[in-house]
Amino acid sequence: MEGQQVSPWAVREQVERMEQSALFAGSGRLAVLLRHLVEEALAGNIDALKEAAVGNAVYAREPAYDPRFDSTVRVEARRLRRKLAAYYAERAPQDRVRIDLPTGTYVPTFSWMGNAEASAAPEPMSVEEEQRIFQHGTGAALVILPFTPLSNAPEDTLFADELADELIFAMDKAEGYRIASRRIALQYRDKGTSIAALAQDLGADGVLHGTVRRAGDRLRVTVELADPAGFAVWSDRFEEHAGNPEDLLTLQERIAATILSRIRFDSSRMRSGAAAPKPHAIKASASVYRARRLLDQQTPRALRQALAIFSQVAETTSDYARGYSGIADCTCDLFRLGLIDHATARRDAEAAARKALAIDPRSVEAHTALATIAAWMDWDREAAERAFQMAVGLGENARCVRLHGVFLAFCGRDEEALRLFARARAIEPISTQQECAEALCRFQTRRFASPPAAQVNEAALPAEAQFFRGLALAFSGLNEAALEIAGRLDAAEPDIPVLAFAAAEVRAWAGAPAEASRRLDLPIGAGSPFARATLALSVGRHEAALDALAQALEARELGCVWLRTDPRFDAVRGLPRFAELEGLLPVPVDGRPER
Repeated sequence: MEGQQVSPWAVREQVERMEQSALFAGSGRLAVLLRHLVEEALAGNIDALKEAAVGNAVYAREPAYDPRFDSTVRVEARRLRRKLAAYYAERAPQDRVRIDLPTGTYVPTFSWMGNAEASAAPEPMSVEEEQRIFQHGTGAALVILPFTPLSNAPEDTLFADELADELIFAMDKAEGYRIASRRIALQYRDKGTSIAALAQDLGADGVLHGTVRRAGDRLRVTVELADPAGFAVWSDRFEEHAGNPEDLLTLQERIAATILSRIRFDSSRMRSGAAAPKPHAIKASASVYRARRLLDQQTPRALRQALAIFSQVAETTSDYARGYSGIADCTCDLFRLGLIDHATARRDAEAAARKALAIDPRSVEAHTALATIAAWMDWDREAAERAFQMAVGLGENARCVRLHGVFLAFCGRDEEALRLFARARAIEPISTQQECAEALCRFQTRRFASPPAAQVNEAALPAEAQFFRGLALAFSGLNEAALEIAGRLDAAEPDIPVLAFAAAEVRAWAGAPAEASRRLDLPIGAGSPFARATLALSVGRHEAALDALAQALEARELGCVWLRTDPRFDAVRGLPRFAELEGLLPVPVDGRPER
């Protein structure tokens, strides 16, 4: 950073920090003088930085200030020089810019703060040092530009401006980010300034901008993050129905909250304001953003793509835990869908989570991964609760809150689970994982008639969410609606073992068992043992169901943890063999599963 021109934004940020310091708290007149000198210097008004001009502007003498008879400016300037020297003698870790007022002039100078060792020849860096993406600082500087409406409709222009305002408001709450004010961002509207020039002028680590396009009764919002060189590092798109003005305001809030959730650094140093990103950090952050979007799709192909990206981040960064915690997240989700076995998932997920914690012991997502492993792989309720409480206490994270809600639903604490689902949806309103979690829990807790918490495009939901919604409709007697979902499930991912018979099972529970019976008569091939067990139950083949259930328990399939509450097993709960199999689960205490 040394050798580069100090940006006006960084200088103004430093002035604000100094004004709020204890040293300047009792020196209001000196703070006013400092602000005046800095603003005139930044504006290039050197002629206004003469003694008489400063006296008239700051001290408002009547008659006009005359330095021959009034030494106020000279005295105050000497006091300001001493105050600046005292301030920097005890510099705060957040200080990045040094402001000096050389003797004999009223023109302040600005320079980046640096270490005494900076002028020495740098020592060769180790591979680990080269891979660090954070440095000492005060977070990432982000500029959010006004969005560009791609039509001349006044309502689209208004929506674009309000969306940028909502993003500034939302992102200003993000720990680890410093957001340029709306006033600063508006200075660049319609000026044609390149993103690279803007980023250099403001000292920004990234620039967020986008477009708004109307297509009939739908609005499409495209959001892009550019690095300081002006290259796009990630983009995202949101498309929803454009209804009345209240719907548009809600859409702006949903988009802003979702971007905020996805863009957060899972780094305790960044959250505490003790670190800033190095130039290549934005690329690692962009990779994580893309991986998180893939993870949210909850399909085999997307999960494997996300796993590859997280693995690359883990291999190329030495101080960012998100690569390893992302590996743990993907591994847990692959296990949930039956795509990897219990032993492999348990080994790989815990190893990745432990590596993440070795990098950052206060990583929210690493502790969430450990909680997930304890709950769904180890069946250890107490360890899971401890890990969730640890993660929740470290910071706000949608995945953490959502999975904690699923865990509480599993423990029979339905009201607490509902509150956590609402909180998770507020943190990240647009989330496929949220739809899957809520659909599962509505069915397993027998809230069959409960409507979804938000209006969503049913056809666009992943197969898992549609499957549990279809089951809930069938169990509440809404067979026609359940059969409609079964029709969509015919095109579901064919290589998800736990959903291999999803369409046939929903049809069977909705009163159309022919396909389920036919699938059961075929040689065992596709489908997990637990999926075969529930398919057999849907057509009343209880012995076949219990045979498959025994295999599922031996494989420690995730679906087995719901055995005591899953309504599909109600018909066999009184059978001795079911009681024997149920005994393989952790012993329930007060109605809640426990190891």
